[in-house]
Amino acid sequence: MPPDSPTSSSSPTPSPSPRRSLANIAGVVAIATLISKFFGLFRQLAIAAAFGVGPAANAYAYAYVVPGFLLILLGGINGPFHSAMVSALSKRGKKDAAPLVETMTTLVGTALLGVTVLIVVIAPNVVDLVGPGLDAIERAIAIQQLRIMAPIALFAGLIGIGFGTLNAADLYWLPSISPIFSSTALLVGIGAFILTTRDTSLGTSNYWLIGGSVLAWGTLAGAILQWLVQVITQWRSGLGRLRLRFNWNQPGVKDVLKVVLQS
Repeated sequence: MPPDSPTSSSSPTPSPSPRRSLANIAGVVAIATLISKFFGLFRQLAIAAAFGVGPAANAYAYAYVVPGFLLILLGGINGPFHSAMVSALSKRGKKDAAPLVETMTTLVGTALLGVTVLIVVIAPNVVDLVGPGLDAIERAIAIQQLRIMAPIALFAGLIGIGFGTLNAADLYWLPSISPIFSSTALLVGIGAFILTTRDTSLGTSNYWLIGGSVLAWGTLAGAILQWLVQVITQWRSGLGRLRLRFNWNQPGVKDVLKVVLQS
Protein backbone atom coordinates (compact mmCIF):
# COMPACT_ATOMS: atom_id res chain seq x y z
CA MET A 1 0.00 0.00 0.00
CA PRO A 2 1.50 3.37 -0.96
CA PRO A 3 2.24 5.77 1.87
CA ASP A 4 -0.24 8.50 2.63
CA SER A 5 0.26 11.65 0.65
CA PRO A 6 0.95 14.92 2.48
CA THR A 7 -2.61 16.04 1.82
CA SER A 8 -4.36 12.89 3.05
CA SER A 9 -6.74 13.05 5.99
CA SER A 10 -4.35 11.09 8.18
CA SER A 11 -1.56 13.61 7.87
CA PRO A 12 -0.96 16.00 10.75
CA THR A 13 -2.94 19.20 10.87
CA PRO A 14 -0.99 21.54 8.61
CA SER A 15 1.69 23.52 10.33
CA PRO A 16 3.28 26.56 8.71
CA SER A 17 4.76 25.46 5.40
CA PRO A 18 8.46 25.98 4.73
CA ARG A 19 7.55 28.58 2.13
CA ARG A 20 5.70 30.57 4.75
CA SER A 21 8.43 31.92 6.97
CA LEU A 22 8.03 33.05 10.52
CA ALA A 23 8.65 36.58 9.29
CA ASN A 24 5.74 36.22 6.88
CA ILE A 25 3.45 34.97 9.63
CA ALA A 26 4.61 37.69 12.01
CA GLY A 27 3.90 40.29 9.33
CA VAL A 28 0.37 39.01 8.78
CA VAL A 29 -0.35 38.99 12.51
CA ALA A 30 1.19 42.44 12.99
CA ILE A 31 -0.84 44.04 10.20
CA ALA A 32 -4.06 42.41 11.37
CA THR A 33 -3.39 43.45 14.95
CA LEU A 34 -2.65 47.03 13.89
CA ILE A 35 -5.92 47.25 11.97
CA SER A 36 -7.78 45.81 14.95
CA LYS A 37 -6.18 48.40 17.24
CA PHE A 38 -7.35 51.21 14.96
CA PHE A 39 -10.89 49.88 15.11
CA GLY A 40 -10.54 49.70 18.88
CA LEU A 41 -9.53 53.37 18.88
CA PHE A 42 -12.58 54.29 16.80
CA ARG A 43 -14.73 52.35 19.27
CA GLN A 44 -13.36 54.33 22.21
CA LEU A 45 -13.86 57.61 20.34
CA ALA A 46 -17.46 56.63 19.59
CA ILE A 47 -18.12 55.84 23.25
CA ALA A 48 -16.66 59.20 24.26
CA ALA A 49 -18.69 61.05 21.62
CA ALA A 50 -21.95 59.38 22.61
CA PHE A 51 -21.62 59.31 26.39
CA GLY A 52 -18.72 61.55 27.36
CA VAL A 53 -17.74 60.98 30.97
CA GLY A 54 -21.31 60.32 32.06
CA PRO A 55 -22.62 57.43 34.15
CA ALA A 56 -23.03 55.02 31.21
CA ALA A 57 -19.39 55.21 30.13
CA ASN A 58 -18.08 55.33 33.68
CA ALA A 59 -20.09 52.28 34.67
CA TYR A 60 -19.03 50.45 31.52
CA ALA A 61 -15.36 50.96 32.36
CA TYR A 62 -15.88 49.04 35.61
CA ALA A 63 -18.38 46.49 34.32
CA TYR A 64 -16.04 45.47 31.50
CA VAL A 65 -13.08 44.75 33.80
CA VAL A 66 -13.90 41.07 34.36
CA PRO A 67 -15.31 40.23 30.88
CA GLY A 68 -12.42 42.07 29.24
CA PHE A 69 -9.87 40.28 31.39
CA LEU A 70 -11.36 36.88 30.53
CA LEU A 71 -11.48 37.76 26.83
CA ILE A 72 -7.79 38.64 26.82
CA LEU A 73 -6.75 35.76 29.08
CA LEU A 74 -8.78 32.96 27.51
CA GLY A 75 -9.34 34.22 23.99
CA GLY A 76 -6.07 35.91 23.16
CA ILE A 77 -2.98 34.70 21.35
CA ASN A 78 -0.71 32.58 23.56
CA GLY A 79 -3.56 32.18 26.02
CA PRO A 80 -4.04 28.73 27.59
CA PHE A 81 -6.60 27.48 25.07
CA HIS A 82 -4.76 28.90 22.07
CA SER A 83 -1.46 27.33 23.10
CA ALA A 84 -3.06 24.02 24.06
CA MET A 85 -4.95 23.61 20.78
CA VAL A 86 -1.92 24.51 18.67
CA SER A 87 0.19 22.00 20.59
CA ALA A 88 -2.36 19.17 20.41
CA LEU A 89 -3.49 19.62 16.80
CA SER A 90 0.03 19.91 15.41
CA LYS A 91 0.62 16.29 16.50
CA ARG A 92 -2.54 14.83 14.98
CA GLY A 93 -4.03 14.09 11.61
CA LYS A 94 -6.80 16.21 10.18
CA LYS A 95 -9.33 13.41 10.60
CA ASP A 96 -8.68 13.56 14.36
CA ALA A 97 -8.79 17.36 14.54
CA ALA A 98 -12.55 17.87 14.24
CA PRO A 99 -13.52 15.39 17.00
CA LEU A 100 -10.93 16.89 19.33
CA VAL A 101 -12.04 20.46 18.61
CA GLU A 102 -15.70 19.55 19.11
CA THR A 103 -14.95 17.70 22.35
CA MET A 104 -12.90 20.57 23.78
CA THR A 105 -15.55 23.07 22.73
CA THR A 106 -18.17 21.06 24.59
CA LEU A 107 -15.98 20.60 27.68
CA VAL A 108 -14.82 24.20 27.90
CA GLY A 109 -18.25 25.55 26.99
CA THR A 110 -19.88 23.55 29.79
CA ALA A 111 -17.36 24.76 32.36
CA LEU A 112 -17.53 28.40 31.29
CA LEU A 113 -21.32 28.32 31.19
CA GLY A 114 -21.08 27.75 34.93
CA VAL A 115 -18.72 30.72 35.23
CA THR A 116 -21.22 32.83 33.29
CA VAL A 117 -24.03 31.95 35.68
CA LEU A 118 -21.76 32.70 38.64
CA ILE A 119 -20.91 36.16 37.28
CA VAL A 120 -24.61 36.94 36.84
CA VAL A 121 -25.33 35.93 40.43
CA ILE A 122 -22.43 37.79 42.06
CA ALA A 123 -22.46 40.82 39.73
CA PRO A 124 -23.23 43.28 42.57
CA ASN A 125 -20.29 41.97 44.59
CA VAL A 126 -17.96 42.15 41.59
CA VAL A 127 -18.97 45.74 40.85
CA ASP A 128 -18.46 46.72 44.49
CA LEU A 129 -15.01 45.13 44.36
CA VAL A 130 -13.76 46.79 41.17
CA GLY A 131 -15.64 50.08 41.60
CA PRO A 132 -16.11 50.80 45.30
CA GLY A 133 -16.59 54.52 44.73
CA LEU A 134 -19.45 54.38 42.22
CA ASP A 135 -22.57 56.36 43.03
CA ALA A 136 -26.01 54.71 43.06
CA ILE A 137 -26.90 55.26 39.39
CA GLU A 138 -23.46 54.22 38.12
CA ARG A 139 -23.50 51.14 40.34
CA ALA A 140 -26.94 50.11 39.07
CA ILE A 141 -25.87 50.57 35.45
CA ALA A 142 -22.60 48.68 36.00
CA ILE A 143 -24.42 45.72 37.59
CA GLN A 144 -26.85 45.62 34.67
CA GLN A 145 -23.99 45.83 32.16
CA LEU A 146 -21.95 43.11 33.85
CA ARG A 147 -24.91 40.74 33.85
CA ILE A 148 -25.50 41.37 30.16
CA MET A 149 -21.83 40.84 29.35
CA ALA A 150 -21.42 37.76 31.58
CA PRO A 151 -21.65 35.33 28.60
CA ILE A 152 -18.40 36.81 27.32
CA ALA A 153 -16.77 34.44 29.82
CA LEU A 154 -18.16 31.55 27.76
CA PHE A 155 -17.31 32.99 24.37
CA ALA A 156 -13.80 33.95 25.48
CA GLY A 157 -12.91 30.29 25.92
CA LEU A 158 -14.54 29.33 22.63
CA ILE A 159 -12.69 32.11 20.82
CA GLY A 160 -9.41 30.87 22.31
CA ILE A 161 -10.11 27.34 21.08
CA GLY A 162 -10.98 28.63 17.62
CA PHE A 163 -7.93 30.87 17.54
CA GLY A 164 -5.62 27.96 18.31
CA THR A 165 -7.42 25.61 15.93
CA LEU A 166 -7.09 27.98 12.98
CA ASN A 167 -3.46 28.81 13.77
CA ALA A 168 -2.63 25.10 13.89
CA ALA A 169 -4.06 24.87 10.37
CA ASP A 170 -1.81 27.72 9.18
CA LEU A 171 -4.67 30.24 9.19
CA TYR A 172 -3.49 33.45 10.82
CA TRP A 173 -5.20 36.39 9.15
CA LEU A 174 -8.80 35.80 10.24
CA PRO A 175 -8.11 35.03 13.92
CA SER A 176 -5.87 38.08 14.19
CA ILE A 177 -8.34 40.37 12.43
CA SER A 178 -11.43 39.00 14.21
CA PRO A 179 -11.43 41.65 17.00
CA ILE A 180 -12.53 44.05 14.26
CA PHE A 181 -15.92 42.35 14.24
CA SER A 182 -16.23 42.94 17.97
CA SER A 183 -15.47 46.65 17.62
CA THR A 184 -17.76 46.94 14.60
CA ALA A 185 -20.72 45.47 16.46
CA LEU A 186 -20.32 48.00 19.26
CA LEU A 187 -19.90 50.86 16.77
CA VAL A 188 -23.13 49.84 15.04
CA GLY A 189 -24.93 49.70 18.38
CA ILE A 190 -23.71 53.16 19.39
CA GLY A 191 -24.62 54.58 15.98
CA ALA A 192 -28.13 53.13 16.18
CA PHE A 193 -28.53 54.52 19.69
CA ILE A 194 -27.50 58.01 18.61
CA LEU A 195 -29.80 57.96 15.58
CA THR A 196 -32.83 56.75 17.54
CA THR A 197 -32.44 59.09 20.51
CA ARG A 198 -31.34 62.38 19.00
CA ASP A 199 -34.91 63.50 18.26
CA THR A 200 -36.48 62.10 21.42
CA SER A 201 -36.83 63.56 24.88
CA LEU A 202 -35.44 60.78 27.02
CA GLY A 203 -34.97 61.77 30.62
CA THR A 204 -31.41 61.95 31.84
CA SER A 205 -31.63 58.77 33.92
CA ASN A 206 -33.33 56.84 31.10
CA TYR A 207 -30.69 58.02 28.64
CA TRP A 208 -27.90 56.66 30.81
CA LEU A 209 -29.72 53.40 31.55
CA ILE A 210 -30.54 52.71 27.91
CA GLY A 211 -27.12 53.87 26.78
CA GLY A 212 -25.48 51.59 29.31
CA SER A 213 -27.49 48.65 27.99
CA VAL A 214 -26.48 49.50 24.42
CA LEU A 215 -22.81 49.43 25.38
CA ALA A 216 -23.19 46.07 27.10
CA TRP A 217 -25.30 44.41 24.41
CA GLY A 218 -23.02 45.76 21.68
CA THR A 219 -19.98 44.34 23.44
CA LEU A 220 -21.63 40.94 23.87
CA ALA A 221 -22.78 40.93 20.24
CA GLY A 222 -19.22 41.69 19.18
CA ALA A 223 -17.83 38.72 21.10
CA ILE A 224 -20.47 36.44 19.61
CA LEU A 225 -19.73 37.71 16.10
CA GLN A 226 -16.00 37.22 16.61
CA TRP A 227 -16.65 33.62 17.64
CA LEU A 228 -19.10 32.92 14.81
CA VAL A 229 -16.62 34.07 12.18
CA GLN A 230 -14.09 31.61 13.55
CA VAL A 231 -16.64 28.78 13.74
CA ILE A 232 -17.65 29.25 10.11
CA THR A 233 -14.01 29.16 9.02
CA GLN A 234 -13.38 26.03 11.11
CA TRP A 235 -16.37 24.31 9.52
CA ARG A 236 -15.28 25.22 5.99
CA SER A 237 -11.78 23.97 6.75
CA GLY A 238 -13.04 20.64 8.10
CA LEU A 239 -11.90 21.48 11.62
CA GLY A 240 -15.13 20.92 13.49
CA ARG A 241 -18.76 21.96 13.55
CA LEU A 242 -21.22 23.24 16.12
CA ARG A 243 -22.07 19.98 17.82
CA LEU A 244 -22.00 18.59 21.33
CA ARG A 245 -19.45 15.85 21.81
CA PHE A 246 -19.10 14.43 25.31
CA ASN A 247 -16.37 11.91 24.54
CA TRP A 248 -13.97 12.88 27.30
CA ASN A 249 -11.79 9.90 26.35
CA GLN A 250 -11.20 11.46 22.95
CA PRO A 251 -7.47 11.26 22.12
CA GLY A 252 -5.84 14.59 22.76
CA VAL A 253 -8.20 15.86 25.46
CA LYS A 254 -5.72 15.04 28.22
CA ASP A 255 -2.93 16.68 26.23
CA VAL A 256 -4.96 19.87 25.83
CA LEU A 257 -5.96 19.99 29.49
CA LYS A 258 -2.36 19.39 30.56
CA VAL A 259 -1.15 22.41 28.58
CA VAL A 260 -4.08 24.52 29.84
CA LEU A 261 -3.28 23.72 33.46
CA GLN A 262 0.40 24.46 32.93
CA SER A 263 -0.27 27.83 31.29
